[in-house]
Parts: sequence; structure tokens; C-alpha cells
Amino acid sequence: MDEPQIDLPLTLDASGPEVVDLHARLSMVGYQVKTLQPNLFGPETSDAVLVFQRGRGLDETGVVDAETWASLVDACHHFGERLLCRRTPMMRGDDVAELQLMLGSLGFDAGWIDGVFGADTEEAVADFQRNAGLPVDGVADPATITTLTRLRLSANAARPVAAVREQEALRHGSGGLVGRRVVVGDLDRAPSVAGAIGAALRREGARVLLLHHPDGETHAKAANQFDAEMYVGVMLTDGDSCDAAFYETDAFSSYGGRHLATLIVDALSPVLGSAGAALGKRLSVLRRTRMPAVLLQLSADCVTDNADEIAGAVLSATEAWVAAPEPV
Repeated sequence: MDEPQIDLPLTLDASGPEVVDLHARLSMVGYQVKTLQPNLFGPETSDAVLVFQRGRGLDETGVVDAETWASLVDACHHFGERLLCRRTPMMRGDDVAELQLMLGSLGFDAGWIDGVFGADTEEAVADFQRNAGLPVDGVADPATITTLTRLRLSANAARPVAAVREQEALRHGSGGLVGRRVVVGDLDRAPSVAGAIGAALRREGARVLLLHHPDGETHAKAANQFDAEMYVGVMLTDGDSCDAAFYETDAFSSYGGRHLATLIVDALSPVLGSAGAALGKRLSVLRRTRMPAVLLQLSADCVTDNADEIAGAVLSATEAWVAAPEPV
């Protein structure tokens, strides 16, 4: 199913062909909306969207925003149902992520498991084809997918190359913040907190790129171009929790992101007077960044006049992380 241009967000009482398309896509990924009005976004639609968001590691709102729509489009692409190749615009989807994971678990470096078919994935496919005695063109065609699936099922499960590379980079990195390239991002209503975190990191010698933009993919692109070693994003929420999210799917988790998120939550809890949690999510700002990344989702009520204290806690956590990037 091709991705149409639609007006977002889709909320309660929205109607029209866009809602019909939404219902069809939800059905394709196992979330049937039982309604007599397929062109109306009703309570049943909102409930199905909530369940989808929960299963995908997205923020649970019941509203189809750009993040949810992109994730739903990705989920509609099942592995083996289409030919995968490098093109412009680049192919995206769960099938690409599955291809990257399978290649990586067999020792072929497809790069970060982000569900985007780029140069690293093309090279890994070609390398696999070369080793499997298949025609080498970097295209995941039916013969390549069949051979890859057969070998993956017959081999012992192994950690993908992306996970091993991330862990090794952490082990061999410097033990301090001096010279570290860090991106600090304000995604929603958090300029003072993001600015305070950036200033605290700079005082300790880090090279900080400070971003203010509501789009997570824009942050990820800038962080990748900056060749950052760490990303810390901040957004304020209307809820009552103060959590730290890291990238995680059913089969892959950012090793460094998980540990950094845990350290930040532990440092922030006494400052905010609220016990937060380190949560695995698939938000684009976490999925597309090719370095350990954490998104702080802070209750607006908790951060009032606390920017400097929050920055101090984040600084303490990042210092602990660069000194010992692996859990004890």
C-alpha cells in the first residue's frame, strides 16, 4: 500500500477517505476496528490506535499524529512481501528492519537497525549474496530473502553486528566528557531545560550541539551529521510521569541508550520528587539516531523553576555513563 499525503493529526470525529485508509492499515497489522462507519474516527478507532501505540512503543494518545502514522505505514510492510532495494526516496518499513536484523545476526553489517534501506544495508545485502553464491546486486529479491531466511533459521541466534559495535564503542571510548560530541534537543516546550543541560555539559568540556525543533527525525539527522556520541532530548508532557526513553524493538535494544536512560532516571528522581522509569520505545528520534540516545519526557508540573537542578542531575548521570558505560 502506497503512502498517501494526508492531513494530520487524525482525532475523534475526523471523517473521510483518510479515516477509511487508517482503518484499513490498522486491520492489516492486526487491529480490527469494529465500526458501522468506516469513514468516521470514533471511540473504537481511538481505542485501536491506543493499543497499536502501546504495542509499538509510542506515546499513548489515541491520536494519529505524524509519529503514529509513520509507524503504522512501517508496520504494514511485512518481510518477504516486496522487493527491497536502495532508491530515492529510501525504502522504509518493518520489513527493512527485519532484513537488517537478520543480516546483522549472521554477521553482515547492515548498520543501525532503523528500518531504512540505505548504503550500509545495500552493502550488507551484496556481501551476503556474495557469500551465499547468489547474483550480487545489493537487492533483496525473493531468492535472496529465501536464502537469508533459511540460513537465519538454521543458525544459532546471535547478537546483531549493530549491537556488538555499539557495545565495543562504549568500552573503548574515553572516560570523560572533554571533547565528547553531544547533541541536546528540545522537542516540545523545553528550551530552558535543554539549554541548561547543554550549558552544564559544555562547562565540563563537551562539544554540544543544541537543537530546537519539534520533529524527531530532524534531530536524528542533525545528530548523525554531527557524528554525535550521545543524544539527549527533552520534551514536556501534560502527564504526571518523568521518564527517560531509549530505542528498543521486540528484537533489538540500544545497549548504551538503556544504561544511560536508567542512570538519568535514578539521578532525576530525587530532584523531581517523582519516581520515573527507563522505557524502551520506537520513537523516530531514538530509532534514527546512530548513537546511544535518550528522550526525557518530563511532566510540565515537575520542571517548573527546576531547569538547573535537572541539568545537574543529567550531567551527573552522563558523567557516570562515560566513566562506566556498562551496567555493573
